[in-house]
Amino acid sequence: MKPRLAPSLTLAFLLCSGTALATNGMNPISFGARSAGMGGTDVAVATDSNAMNTNPAGITQFDHRADLGVSLLMPKLTLDDQVTTPAGTMKLNEGLESESKMFPLISAGYAQNVWKGLSLGLGFYVQGGMGAEFKGVNTFVDDDPTTPLATNPTPSTYETMSEVSYFKFTPAVAYRFEDIAKGFDLSVGVSLNVGMANMKFKHSGFQFPEPDGDGVYQAHTIDFESDTAIGYAVRTGVLASLMDGDLKVGVSYQSKAVLDFEGTTAMDQQLKYATTAEFGWPQEFAGGVGVRTIKPLLLAAEVRWVNWSDTVDTVTFEGDVEGQAPPGYEKLNMPFKMKWSDQVVIAVGAEVEALPDRLRVRAGYNHGNSPVDGEGINTLFPPTVEDHITGGLGVTIVDGLTVDGAVEFGLENKVTSNEQNQMAMQPGTTNPNGYQMEVGMKQTTIHLGVGYQF
Repeated sequence: MKPRLAPSLTLAFLLCSGTALATNGMNPISFGARSAGMGGTDVAVATDSNAMNTNPAGITQFDHRADLGVSLLMPKLTLDDQVTTPAGTMKLNEGLESESKMFPLISAGYAQNVWKGLSLGLGFYVQGGMGAEFKGVNTFVDDDPTTPLATNPTPSTYETMSEVSYFKFTPAVAYRFEDIAKGFDLSVGVSLNVGMANMKFKHSGFQFPEPDGDGVYQAHTIDFESDTAIGYAVRTGVLASLMDGDLKVGVSYQSKAVLDFEGTTAMDQQLKYATTAEFGWPQEFAGGVGVRTIKPLLLAAEVRWVNWSDTVDTVTFEGDVEGQAPPGYEKLNMPFKMKWSDQVVIAVGAEVEALPDRLRVRAGYNHGNSPVDGEGINTLFPPTVEDHITGGLGVTIVDGLTVDGAVEFGLENKVTSNEQNQMAMQPGTTNPNGYQMEVGMKQTTIHLGVGYQF
């Protein structure tokens, strides 16, 4: 059995995050409220323990520090779709909104200088955590898969839901070489990413190949839930401090992490399959600069390249049935053609010390080309947002204790499917079915953080 998606069927697959429904692909634009307020710039200017997850060399900039943060993601998706037949174009869903959800992303870190220039740290980060849910999605179904339609297909609705979480522990070590030249220090660092992920999704509108050839299909329910998948990666970083700290330049690299999901897939609550699927978190390069031209003002810029095409191409769920199955249903093979492209992210930010040593005001902008295009777009994982506007505040409560807040607006962007999209083909074939959809996404995120430097 080789399930395929078909006309008027939204893709029931969500891989995080996303981020998951994060908005630089599956990644959030930032980790930590200070970075978020500055558009996600932190490779060169991170001054808290969150540097372990962006540029581990940054933990050499303080003696002892602990940080705790939470980001509340509030995405909104919309679906417009239609199918073109010889009788004309039929609208299926128009401006259909996903169910409102809020996804908390938690971070915690501690780092300290342990000997001369040597620093150690340990962090915990929710790299992505999200899901999406659509109810009342309109479609048409076939009452009999063995006989061509004698009348019009039966109108119907279906529902989808998905939840994914991805978090990781990041032990880190870094060393600072001081006074290499006048006003010049150099730090190097490395962190190990031990990542754990869970995934589940349910879709009541799956459509499989049928013998009658009438182009209309029965609806089936697919329900998948995974065990915890574990993956490993390494992040390295370099941070150069020049002009007595008024100019900083940072670079970082993260290796690819492979996540092997194992779980159970149920079909129509009757057949169960022991299922596996391989997925990966991509490698990335980043470089940034921070400059303090006048004392109250810090300016930062950053460029990041993310290798999505290596990890989010075609993801296939495969399995063997548990127990007895009708002939032809012994094997499960569900390929999801995501077809992501690599992403270049550009971020700029500013921080002004409005009240010396007490109040800092921040603003930023982040742009990353959407990695998904018309061939791979789907409704449950559409990282279509490209532009983000951010702002934030940092307040020193007492010496050493700071509270940071930021708000991030991911501006709405829509992507329209093309004829190469998996859902624009009849199940099990490459024949066009006249289906087209447009998926939009926007997102508001609130970031809060507290840090103590001792």
